[in-house]
Amino acid sequence: MPSPQHDSLLQLFRDRPRLAVDILRDLLGVELPATPPVCLQNARPSGEIDADLVIVLGKPQTPAHAIIVEVQQDKSKAPRQLARNAAALWLRLGCDVTTLVICPDRAIAAHYAQPIDSGLTGYRLQAQVLETDNIPAITDYSESAPEIRSLREIMTPTAWPAYNPVAREHYGRGFEDGQTIGRAEGIAEGRVEGRADGKAEEAARLLLLVLAARGLDVPDDTTTRITTCTNLAQLETWATRAATAETLQDLFNEPNGQPH
Repeated sequence: MPSPQHDSLLQLFRDRPRLAVDILRDLLGVELPATPPVCLQNARPSGEIDADLVIVLGKPQTPAHAIIVEVQQDKSKAPRQLARNAAALWLRLGCDVTTLVICPDRAIAAHYAQPIDSGLTGYRLQAQVLETDNIPAITDYSESAPEIRSLREIMTPTAWPAYNPVAREHYGRGFEDGQTIGRAEGIAEGRVEGRADGKAEEAARLLLLVLAARGLDVPDDTTTRITTCTNLAQLETWATRAATAETLQDLFNEPNGQPH
């Protein structure tokens, strides 16, 4: 089952497909065509591609390049499947394909960074792998800076604030609306300490982290509602919504518009 972290990372790319291009060019040094627009494409029209997201550069009918985005938190997906996905997309679209793997864990990143033998003579895939250490704490890329900042915050382990370098950097520093990551995480640490449900505790921390990284002001009563919730499925739903919510009310509203 996808985790809140997995879903939140993918939502960043769904909301702004251009982020994948910025990461490949600016952070990983990959040369890509300068062809607009950049848009999402259905990854599985006939089930031959098992990928999280597919992004194309250029017109969808005649793309100049395609990017497969994978979020991997473990080694469950066989590396050879990444090679097969790239080959299937190349056959379908008739353009070059780059595979971008987002790995919050350093060991998982090293696993997928190795050249992948596809099983077909002469075809080896070199995936482009992004881990937390690849992302600067402060970026100079004005257009993509908010998304890259959110990406780094979501990918960083939530041992807050003492053991997390991003937490130490931002602790006590406010975003434009006065909300601070350090404050949100400090409250989360204090109020969930001692709870038996470790998964719910982690989900509550991640939810507060995403809200703080997005600059949403979280009042004390909302923080209490989140940190005292023991329903893991509910917390994961809120965490997924937090990636795109414009207001806190959006977080708790059901699809029919009724508050939960």
